[in-house]
Amino acid sequence: MENTNNDFVTTTQEPAIIEVYRISRWVGMLCACKIFLDDNEIGRVSNGDKKKFEISPGLHEIRIKMNWSFLKSRPFSFKIKNGDFTRLRFDFTFGGFATFTSWWMVKSIFSGGKVIKIEQY
Repeated sequence: MENTNNDFVTTTQEPAIIEVYRISRWVGMLCACKIFLDDNEIGRVSNGDKKKFEISPGLHEIRIKMNWSFLKSRPFSFKIKNGDFTRLRFDFTFGGFATFTSWWMVKSIFSGGKVIKIEQY
């Protein structure tokens, strides 16, 4: 038997979502960090905070930049599909000792300011 109804079957696709988590630390605790997805600022995250963003599926590049300084991350590339939920977190590559002794300045100068690491977890 042939179906003569002109019903369209629609499928709803779940959005792709990323969650960006900034690990709570003394380093930079008073400053927000900017989140860039494919060179566009999509938000800011404070110390110990998490933010979720709906994004299009595909290959993306995320970067983090300290709000007021030249401190930043290297680009982090990831691929996401419709309905995926990807968790990313970032942290500074130096700790409290480097902060209090100003060693972080030396490290950031020699790394071009790239002292924030991003990882998927």
